Amino acid sequence: MDLELTPDQRDVATAFARVLARDSSIDRVRAAEDAGFDPALWKTLTGMGVLDIAAGQEDASGFVELALVAEEAGRRLACVPLVEAAVAARLLAETGTTAGDGIVVLAPRPAEGGVAVLTPAGAVADAVVALDGDELVLAHGPAGAPPGDLGFLAAADRTLRGADVDRRVLASGDRAHALWRDARDRWRLATAAACAGMAAQALDIAVRYATERHQFGVPIGSFQAIAHPLADVAMAGDGARLVAREAAWRHDHGLASWRAAAAVAFAHAAETAVRAGELCLHVHGGYGYTLEYDAQLYLRRAKATRLLAGDPDALWEEIGAVTIGGDR
Repeated sequence: MDLELTPDQRDVATAFARVLARDSSIDRVRAAEDAGFDPALWKTLTGMGVLDIAAGQEDASGFVELALVAEEAGRRLACVPLVEAAVAARLLAETGTTAGDGIVVLAPRPAEGGVAVLTPAGAVADAVVALDGDELVLAHGPAGAPPGDLGFLAAADRTLRGADVDRRVLASGDRAHALWRDARDRWRLATAAACAGMAAQALDIAVRYATERHQFGVPIGSFQAIAHPLADVAMAGDGARLVAREAAWRHDHGLASWRAAAAVAFAHAAETAVRAGELCLHVHGGYGYTLEYDAQLYLRRAKATRLLAGDPDALWEEIGAVTIGGDR
């Protein structure tokens, strides 16, 4: 396995890193915080073809490239449904479905009683692709209402049935479940990369503050109580980035193990992003909890992202079952 990036992949990462650094600055994130969506940034990214990166077309790149873009989006706390929309676009392409204009996102959890619970960007999306019972559906309908502060991800419940919902069945039975599982695992894969980016930036903020803040005449980063946790998170963050890229590499090389790798990548990277956010707050002391500092932005986004996939403990149980008994 060779995880070294190709020149083209490095170019993709560099191009999107520059755009996101410019157009998803902390000021822009704070301006979009209430809505959880930055329309201008979304227009820029879609204009660059971000939804085509992993759309499954013959000339499309793949999920390594999507993971690289997602990593930069996570680092910049981009207020756009990049992963959810890209994965939905791939699924629609596989079913030969045209969704029309507007934002279409994937619900990464099965619907409950005809409702796609806490769908990422459910408060701004025009349509949702979801598994509703034994049917994979594309549902156009009214946007949901965010349940409050959930990491400024515009997450909301979406109704999949009713008079005001245009519901189209894309597949049913075993095929519906298989298509949705692939889409969910692709969501896990790319979201893991976004979490790795969040963790890296939260760590950078913590290290920068630890070198600037002085106590007893020395930087607080020189104290073991600060330096050792920073080192631990740095190692976990490197691991998160590598397992996400490995899962993407396995996917793009057609290895069946990519699904299990995607689950591990998401579980570890999401957990690491939370750890990094918590440590960033800890290093800042009381300042970290104030809205004026950026540390709280990363912790809120990390915790919310981790919960979008459901119960984290259930995911680790799933990983354990696959590891012990094989992927059934």
